[in-house]
Amino acid sequence: TTANYPDVSMDSYSENRLVAIYWVSFMVISFFYIMNLILAVCTQQYDKSINFRKVSREKLAKKLLSDAFSLLDQKDKGFVSRESIMNVMAILNQDMPEVKTMSSEEKSIIYALLDKNGSDSICLDEFLDWSLVMLLNLSKESDYATLVETKLPYVYQSQWYTRLSEVVKSNRFDAAIDVILVLNAMTILMQDYSMLVGHDTGDPENDETLDTKWEKLETLFTALYVLEVMLKVTINGWKKYKESARNLFDFFVTCMTILASFYVYYPNTYNNTNLIRFIVMARVLRLVRLLFAIESFRLLGAITLDILPASRDIFLVLLFVAYFFATSGQLLYGGYITRDPSNPLSHALLEATEFTSSAYWPNNFNDMFSGMNVLFNLLVVNNWTTCIQGFEYTTGSKTVRFFFLFFHLICVTGISNVITSVVINSFFQQLEVIEHRYGRNERVDGTSIRGSRAFFAASVLTGTNTGVQGKYSAHIQAVNFDVDIDERAVMR
Repeated sequence: TTANYPDVSMDSYSENRLVAIYWVSFMVISFFYIMNLILAVCTQQYDKSINFRKVSREKLAKKLLSDAFSLLDQKDKGFVSRESIMNVMAILNQDMPEVKTMSSEEKSIIYALLDKNGSDSICLDEFLDWSLVMLLNLSKESDYATLVETKLPYVYQSQWYTRLSEVVKSNRFDAAIDVILVLNAMTILMQDYSMLVGHDTGDPENDETLDTKWEKLETLFTALYVLEVMLKVTINGWKKYKESARNLFDFFVTCMTILASFYVYYPNTYNNTNLIRFIVMARVLRLVRLLFAIESFRLLGAITLDILPASRDIFLVLLFVAYFFATSGQLLYGGYITRDPSNPLSHALLEATEFTSSAYWPNNFNDMFSGMNVLFNLLVVNNWTTCIQGFEYTTGSKTVRFFFLFFHLICVTGISNVITSVVINSFFQQLEVIEHRYGRNERVDGTSIRGSRAFFAASVLTGTNTGVQGKYSAHIQAVNFDVDIDERAVMR
């Protein structure tokens, strides 16, 4: 596992240098070839299983929708009336909590999207698109109206507010905030340089430097961040603001900094300024957004956010297996690792010199938390041979190695490679999806497609009069991440 290499080979290598041929050949065959071969096989099998599931799900969806169409078209007319489709959507609202509740306007829009030829009836080919249309998330343009727009229309229509909106929505505003972030990072670096390099900073419990120029400058930065949030929420509205993951991260860090500042600066018995310093330093994490000015990093970040849900199931499997081994470890080896001098096991443990010299006492199965920590150490294959030594000496048997070996084979060799396969497969799948999602802006039959959203007037769609007034936007996202959906093709 390379965890104890080259330690395990040094005795024989010191006696005869030619022994290195044995060890090197073993590592080349087992570690560099066989382990990568296992990864390649896992990736291939995972790809096959995903493709099989895709085909099976598409066939099943087509069969179920065809059966549903037959039930609705009992007189074999070859079409289903508008009334029947609207009744089905009403039943879905009432009896299917996993289906998003649809308003009467949304039902009319969905029906119009299904009725592609404007015949005011749904044929089988149109009905087969039901599963895609139901994935649409519809938003009315008026839902994004800001507080100023609804409550203070005279301010919203004023010339100065219009200019302010243009500034806040411009790239120059974000660039100015990025400059402030860089200056903030430089300030924190200069202020806390001694702490960062490990020099003595004095007694934090009696720190009387709250009103230094650095602290005042950091307070100014905090005020600027608060102003940024207020301007963006005021101009864009809270609903649009929270749709951006970057905005939510900035909002969370800003709120955390404000709360910590009040808690530390407000007169009370607690005067440790290290808390606020660490939180102020955490604010520099916002510098990550500078990376997203680079297209490659922006693409990587978007893919990462998309593949996290796809990896959920395999991580749950890993958690289940780790829980099983942790529980088994408690039953088999709970209480064996102890520092209680009245317990004979503590004397046996002292003979495990490598274990004790490394201070591995907390690595035990005496409770669930400690057991999960031991298993995580095994998962990253870090000094697991040192950890196992303590259990060997306290149990007096080398059979304990089988417990650790089985976990290594199942989780490290098996599940870890499956996780890698999931990440590889999901990365390339989402890369293709995102490249389509952020393609050039299009306009199709009066509908504007920008990114992953389509913007349209809802009164007439595909030749069908919906009776709905106003402008809407729509975007689509698959519930199952192993199903490829060309979002822009669906929008067209």
